[in-house]
Amino acid sequence: MKSSEMRYVIILLLLALAVRLIYVFSVDLIPLDKTGIDLDAVEYDHLGWSVAQGHGMIDAFGHPSSHRFPGYVYFLGIIYFIFGHHHIAALLCQALLGSLTPLLIYFSARQILAEKTSRVAGFLAAVYPVFIYYVGYLMTENLFLFLLNLLILLTVSLGRDASWKKLAFMGFVTGLLGLTRGVGLPFIGLIPLYVFLRLKGDGGKKFGRAAIVFAVAVLTMVPWTIRNYLTYDQLMLPSSEGGVVLWMAFNRVNFKQHYNDAPAYEYVERVGRENAKSEEFYRLLLENNVFGLTGMQKLFSIYYPDEPLPQTEPEASRRLGEKAMVLLKQMPQVWVKKSLAQVFRFWHVLDERGRYVYSYAFILPFFFAGFWLLRRRIRDLMPLYFFPLVMYGVAILFFADARFRMPFEGVFLIVGAFAIERFIHIFKRQYWGYGILVGFFLFNYYLRLHSMEVRLAIRALAHAVGLPVSEME
Repeated sequence: MKSSEMRYVIILLLLALAVRLIYVFSVDLIPLDKTGIDLDAVEYDHLGWSVAQGHGMIDAFGHPSSHRFPGYVYFLGIIYFIFGHHHIAALLCQALLGSLTPLLIYFSARQILAEKTSRVAGFLAAVYPVFIYYVGYLMTENLFLFLLNLLILLTVSLGRDASWKKLAFMGFVTGLLGLTRGVGLPFIGLIPLYVFLRLKGDGGKKFGRAAIVFAVAVLTMVPWTIRNYLTYDQLMLPSSEGGVVLWMAFNRVNFKQHYNDAPAYEYVERVGRENAKSEEFYRLLLENNVFGLTGMQKLFSIYYPDEPLPQTEPEASRRLGEKAMVLLKQMPQVWVKKSLAQVFRFWHVLDERGRYVYSYAFILPFFFAGFWLLRRRIRDLMPLYFFPLVMYGVAILFFADARFRMPFEGVFLIVGAFAIERFIHIFKRQYWGYGILVGFFLFNYYLRLHSMEVRLAIRALAHAVGLPVSEME
């Protein structure tokens, strides 16, 4: 590595770490009201602490849990085991891990694009708001984002180094990806297939290399497979969420109606927000929860009161999946409609929480422009496009009710960086280009701060012109 590149990498790492640490020490995990509560984070927090205490993934009522993928849970568990049950420790570790992602994006871009473009991509990743935003939440994106971009780097650099150590490492990362989120599971078969097709040699050699990746990926998942078999006496995927998610494509469930947040906010009011501890706030939210087996049993008691209650999470998911398949045969148009709606829902740039306003809205125009400008190199960039195509396709086909974030923005940033660089060079005085980019970013951030007002204005305009407007959730 040249001295100039080393200097850039160090500056990039320090910049990424600095902005994330600033955010960590300014974020408040206690939301101002009920709309800001994220039940997923509450459950991950509890399961992580359960792992740290040596109990494994046990829900709040003492039942073994399989609904959540274990990767992020054990990530939190290790942090809590070392530092105790302190959210700030988890956020700091997420900041450290997150600061490495811009480096991965830079090195991935460097494999296929010019140095200057790669530096733009790395810088964008360092200050990209959603990457920073992830750090302040106890959510799987923090681990999945790092693993995904690490796997992207290993994939795009495959032609330069195909040693058995690298192939084994690819398999290990692929296995961890599948243990972290469901959309990572297809890569356990697809990455070995890509290795087989990408690398040169006779059939036997190509097969052997692909077999290394596949075998290590599977072995990485074996311990959790054994755990599930010993716990539930059945072979199953790392998570039992599949049937539930498919069932939700046909049944609208507002889980926030089934928990009581009053004790948590009474605690905040009693001790004062400046003295309230987020760990205690999460514990109080958990006491009246709909998570785990108890939540599944409550759901059955509401929707199927004449049926016996499920005794395990996999049983509940299997039964809901069977009911969903019946509905799928009876009303395939519902599934098709929801799946197609995901195409547009995924790209939306405005919601009541403002999570998308300053993410996709900022980079999407440049990504599409970069895609067009690089259209003649589509074969060279296919290892990049491969990842969003697979995950996006899986989400549309199998998660018709998915409320998802797909952290493959690294691909968007790399391709978008090419368009951004070209855009800047349109101007003889390049500071005009930089000024327009900064203005565009600030405009997106303004929308983020006023997302609800903008959303209401859009709905009012649609209603005024006679368009159908659904009720606010």
